[in-house]
Amino acid sequence: MQTGNTLVVLSSADSAASDHALCKFAQFLGLQTELVTLRGDLAEPPAALLASPPGGRVLALSCTTLQQRYQRDWFASLLAEARFVFVYGFAPAEGGSPELQWFTGGALSAVTSINSGAQRFTIHSDVKHGGFPVSGRSYSVESGSTTVFSGATPGVETDIYITANGHPHFVSIKRGQTLLFLLAGTELVDIDTALTRNSSLRPWYAQLIAMSIFLRTAFGSWCWNSPVTGATFIVDDPYLRKRYGFISYEPLVRELERAHGALTIAFIPYNYRRSKPQTIGLLRQHADRFSICVHGCDHTGGEFASLDEGWLAGTAASALDRMEAHTRLTEMPFDNVMVFPQSRFSTKAIGALKTCGFEAAVNSTQWPVDGEDNPLTIRDFLQVAVTRYDSFPIFVRRYPRDLFDYAFDAFFQKPVLAVEHHGFFRQGYGPLTDFFRNASSIDANLVWMPLGRTIASSCVSKTTGEGQLAVEHYSPTLRFKNPTQDDVLVSLEKPETSARVDAVVIGGKRVPFEVNSGRLHYAARLGAGEELNATILYRQVPRTTRKPSWKYKFTASARRILSDARDNYLARNERLLSLVEKIKNKRLS
Repeated sequence: MQTGNTLVVLSSADSAASDHALCKFAQFLGLQTELVTLRGDLAEPPAALLASPPGGRVLALSCTTLQQRYQRDWFASLLAEARFVFVYGFAPAEGGSPELQWFTGGALSAVTSINSGAQRFTIHSDVKHGGFPVSGRSYSVESGSTTVFSGATPGVETDIYITANGHPHFVSIKRGQTLLFLLAGTELVDIDTALTRNSSLRPWYAQLIAMSIFLRTAFGSWCWNSPVTGATFIVDDPYLRKRYGFISYEPLVRELERAHGALTIAFIPYNYRRSKPQTIGLLRQHADRFSICVHGCDHTGGEFASLDEGWLAGTAASALDRMEAHTRLTEMPFDNVMVFPQSRFSTKAIGALKTCGFEAAVNSTQWPVDGEDNPLTIRDFLQVAVTRYDSFPIFVRRYPRDLFDYAFDAFFQKPVLAVEHHGFFRQGYGPLTDFFRNASSIDANLVWMPLGRTIASSCVSKTTGEGQLAVEHYSPTLRFKNPTQDDVLVSLEKPETSARVDAVVIGGKRVPFEVNSGRLHYAARLGAGEELNATILYRQVPRTTRKPSWKYKFTASARRILSDARDNYLARNERLLSLVEKIKNKRLS
């Protein structure tokens, strides 16, 4: 029986792959699906459709299914009674498309293609159902030939949502009481498609965005939505003295306050005894705008890319020991989040972090060095955080180059996480302020917060019934505010495979929970606008002690000395830095 959060997919043998792919995607967004297979030359609708009331139904079908059924009266009535209808899989055809012309009432009549090469996709904002983070923005991608619509009739109520090189690719048309959505292209992508290390989602951006726009327009709060989109600018490496490279902390925090931004320093634990009290005192006054997190341990080459479990356990423990010692020495708290040096890590490193007590990792790539045997999928890339490895959350961060990628992240409920190094501030703090302003324009719910708070606020919620919400979160620490004006019963879940969960604490009190089938479940009741603060506690495991060799210690110390000299002296002397680069390049050639 269809309910208000159920997508009905009319399927045929020729389009089964795309039909199943759409069902997977709708389920990923939190919806229920009902696949109704149409077989033979049906003179009346199948029993599965007759069993549920037609009013308000949301339908989806392929162009192939439309071609096979559009001349049947029952089929025309079925479409006319639906609130929303999504049709996909339009391929180029010679001499026009009679089923397209019939379906759109003459608004569109043909399907064609544009040549392969560099293509510019634009998601338009001047549409009835817009206001998404990607609305009004464009991106470019090298692509094969792309299918588009042509033969549009002026005067028909048509909204063009996505264009490819200026040609309609995804459109909606109002026909009677039904809003039709049409996506040009052949097959829909299966989100469980395995990717390779150098894969990008860009070739599928338009399709993924189009499906999401349709489903979010049709189902609204029944889809997973992020109550708040957290945002943080991360700077790798600096220690906490008056100045590091091109960063001077006093003007930096003034700029954060003025621009209403937030920044987190990825702090190398090796430097835990090098902070200056005056600088710490300044930074602690701006805890709502500034924080530090954990950046490796010694920051040696690939220290968390090791496959040695003993080494990784000791290195993770040493990193936390040093950060805790830094807090004792300075009273400066830290976000219990790991940023991997050189973005390199192994799956065994993830296990070490979780066992040691880290809450999350943030990285410029979600790929572990040993991930080929368990490759990531499109689904993993679309999730708020990758939790494939030990159910430990890995959040992606990006360099501030293409704003569309951040808009895409926000559209799929991810936090906006940017990364740079001190050289980004070579010309002052103007580029940082510009980024704060530009990023803030992509999402009305964007809130700049230090990294730890951003991670704890990263969750999705959806309506499951009157006065009921479901929430999924990823970090063992959660901050969630009831977005409604009513009291609600909240069912909470977190991906969880560990047998060490000891307790779930809400507001200082332990609450019942259970872990099964890779999910941790618990519940809470919240008043209108009430904030929930939950923490998952794990049974503690003694930290492993590592005993690095004198050679390793010497190498780690030398690396830090040379890195500091590069950032604090060479980088500020253009001629000397240029000379060093020439010498280095000459030796490498």
